[in-house]
Amino acid sequence: MAVTTSRELKKSSVGFLGSLYNSLAGQAPAYSIAGGAALIMSSAKAAAPLAMLITLLGVLAIVYSIFVTARKYPHAASFYAYVTNTINSRVGFLNGVVYTIFYSIVGIGSVAIAFAYLGVEGIYAVTGYQVNPLILLPIPVVLALVPAVLGIRPSIRTEISLTSVEVGVLLVFVALTFITNASRLSTLPFTINGTYASSPLDALSALSGGLVFAITYFMGFEVSTQLSEEVKDPRMNVPVSTLWATVFMGALYMLVTYAILVNIGYSQYAVGNFVNEASGMGVNPVYTLIAHYLGEPGLVLFAVSVMISVFSCYLATLNATARMLYGMARDGLLPAWLSNTHPRYKSPHKALYFSTIIALLTIVMAYSASYLSGYVKPIELTYNAMQYAYAIDSLYYVISLILVAVGAFTVVAWYGKAIIAIGTALLAITLYYSVVNPSLLYILVASIVLVMVIEYVVLRDRLRNIKYSVCLNCS
Repeated sequence: MAVTTSRELKKSSVGFLGSLYNSLAGQAPAYSIAGGAALIMSSAKAAAPLAMLITLLGVLAIVYSIFVTARKYPHAASFYAYVTNTINSRVGFLNGVVYTIFYSIVGIGSVAIAFAYLGVEGIYAVTGYQVNPLILLPIPVVLALVPAVLGIRPSIRTEISLTSVEVGVLLVFVALTFITNASRLSTLPFTINGTYASSPLDALSALSGGLVFAITYFMGFEVSTQLSEEVKDPRMNVPVSTLWATVFMGALYMLVTYAILVNIGYSQYAVGNFVNEASGMGVNPVYTLIAHYLGEPGLVLFAVSVMISVFSCYLATLNATARMLYGMARDGLLPAWLSNTHPRYKSPHKALYFSTIIALLTIVMAYSASYLSGYVKPIELTYNAMQYAYAIDSLYYVISLILVAVGAFTVVAWYGKAIIAIGTALLAITLYYSVVNPSLLYILVASIVLVMVIEYVVLRDRLRNIKYSVCLNCS
């Protein structure tokens, strides 16, 4: 008796709330705050909340590109489908590979490494002992596969539970800060005076540097677009939930960054001291601030919430990656077995396993690069491996978003073009600052040339046949 291979995802499994939480999980609020607050302050100083506000407005211009294309072209391999339908199939395939292989799979690896590093930070803050991060590294890799293979509903339920905890802890911290320090609240962090710059040009430079770090807070806002074939009414729920998740996260980031400044003080010395503490090998000062208000139980809860945040981000990214592979394989551009779905759970289980295996290879490569750079001690080795992986995946992320924005630019009215132009300019600034190491630029150019050769030599006939046909019920 012949066995029929399943190639269908489970339709209408996720509602608006699930799509919203998936996007929130992808942006990983506690992870972003614990790992990135000092980076923004290192450039924007006390004006970090202003840099965060400007970044939010710019990111919303980018989100508009996703909003437009997600409504018109719902597809599991969203970033491939958006560009294929707005530019052409060759550029669409290029963007699909750039997003999936060079950003998303590397991103899975970088998040797993971040789980290990931030886990060490949290354990050290609570106990005073530093564990070997390599012990923690396998945890998200193994555990995330369970809800992912069981289907999108278990994944979303996991994300809702975990993300609610981390957001709740951050909001309690903000509320207690405002209540306790009502007389110390100031508008300085929302003015250019907070940069301590001696000229408008220096202030602009400081804010621009902060903006580059701040935009990374929003990485992952788009992960719900890959659930388009599993979300109820995807043309409405996916773009709207993505928009509101980004707005919420931007507001939360501003509030938490401002609360940190209220606690440490607005002076240049206070900000510099916070940055130095965060970049040292001691306790992350964010943990210290949390402990000040919530005590030892709160400190433990925050340490756990940061690990929860990274795990939720890993799970959301893994699901998004697998669906990109699934969608492109179903359209004949990747091996057909990647489009198989589990006969019971309707998850793209083979794409999930493949994503995990390739992500493990990127982890090995990141650690190897860190080791060859002279880092041997486990914590330093892990930190720098995380930085290398993050530098690579964020670079390709910006490239992929730019291609989506260019595609969206071709299908909107003049006012939409103006909005998208603002978002593209922000991405261009970020890309400029991202390619500070010439080796990254060489890697980027070489990889894109390789993909173009593959699509020309191997896939040219397939790409010609599927042009403008990859969306579901396009209108």
